[in-house]
Amino acid sequence: MISIRRRLMLGTVLAVAVSSAVASGAAWLSVRTHLINAADADLRADAARLLGQLRQRGPDIHWAGLGSGGTAPAAFDGWWAVVDAAGTVRATSSAEAKVLAGMGDGSSTMPDGGSGRVARAEGSITTAGGRGRWGANETGDGARFTLFVARSNAVLETTLAAVGWALGTATAVAALLAGAAAWVLARTVIRPVDRIASAIAGAKPEDERIAVTAAKVPSELRPVVERADAFLAMSRDLVRRERQTAGNIAHELRTPLMVAGGYLHAIQKGMFSGDQLQTVVDTVVRSVDQITTRVNDLLFLQEMDLVLPEFQPVNIAEIISEAVSKYEARAKEKRITLKVKGDRGVAKARGDSASLERAVVCLVDNAIKFSDPGGEVEIRYLEQGDYVRFSVEDHGIGIAPEIRPRIFDRFFHVDMHGDQLYNGLGIGLSITRQVIQQHQGMLDVESQPGKGSKFTVSLPKWR
Repeated sequence: MISIRRRLMLGTVLAVAVSSAVASGAAWLSVRTHLINAADADLRADAARLLGQLRQRGPDIHWAGLGSGGTAPAAFDGWWAVVDAAGTVRATSSAEAKVLAGMGDGSSTMPDGGSGRVARAEGSITTAGGRGRWGANETGDGARFTLFVARSNAVLETTLAAVGWALGTATAVAALLAGAAAWVLARTVIRPVDRIASAIAGAKPEDERIAVTAAKVPSELRPVVERADAFLAMSRDLVRRERQTAGNIAHELRTPLMVAGGYLHAIQKGMFSGDQLQTVVDTVVRSVDQITTRVNDLLFLQEMDLVLPEFQPVNIAEIISEAVSKYEARAKEKRITLKVKGDRGVAKARGDSASLERAVVCLVDNAIKFSDPGGEVEIRYLEQGDYVRFSVEDHGIGIAPEIRPRIFDRFFHVDMHGDQLYNGLGIGLSITRQVIQQHQGMLDVESQPGKGSKFTVSLPKWR
């Protein structure tokens, strides 16, 4: 793609060249019209002047002071022909000049084949010597004659050609000057862009901002610098979160793996038997299930970015029941009471059962995680207008106002200073939000620090 610098230069040169060409063309046409009008006026004046110099003596017509058969005065550099009222050519500058009698005023082809202009003058011709000496004129006194005069366009065309060359040269010079000015302008305009580009290219995620401040660039480019700084801040935060997430994933998987591996080694060495062995096996199974859940969450999150769910009529009551059953054991360990309330005959929602169940699981898991031991988690579902709604409410630690805008971000989790009760990958709520968005539903949250949180999901009914 052509660069901005070249676009600016070509655009400036083209604009100046086109405008200069249009102006030069208009000027040339104006000069041409003026010269033609001036030439016609001069030719008409010459015709009137020459008509006044004609003399008639009997049947003969001649120029004053030249006698019969005299030629036109040397001051006129063209052709002429005299025609009487009957249309008869009575005198001409040459045999070829007779063709003038059939021409109209204005542009025409001259007797020599070139282009030229024709004008005429009409009136009576003065009688030479007086009637008493020479007798009556053949055509009678006061007879009307027409004098046709013509002149070549050679001088006019030469003048117009010179004007055209002058205007063309001026246009070319203007284009060259515009090119030079555009080159200087492009360098001046693009220099701040190059500085910003270099600063962005040299920026690192750990930098606070790029090496150019918004106050030192043109106002039009300040949004670019500001957005670059904002993007750098986002990148810095993303790198931090990725590093934190990698640590969280390692920690989340390492702990159950170490537990499972330690117990498996002990079983391998025959250190447990009977009921004790069964308890250890149950612990290993829970650890493996925990690992599987974390890995499945990561895979599910990646899958959601690639595959859209197929919507069908789904029973929210059944989905909630299935999701809750998976957390009864965990809730019992933490002495959390799970309560499910709703009409099992509620209308079916439009959705994908697998992804909706995952969203419910994430909300229930989150509620249990942030509830105090001995607390209560309540899941309600109902039909309301065009929606099927369900909510998951706990009475735990709640959500601080300053972090509420970020709770749905991927890999964001509340830092509880290493408390194992609250550790996680920070993708549960992100999964829930994306699932609900794919279902064209709504997800609302109400929370007060120290009093718990309530997440409400609204899904369109199946129609």
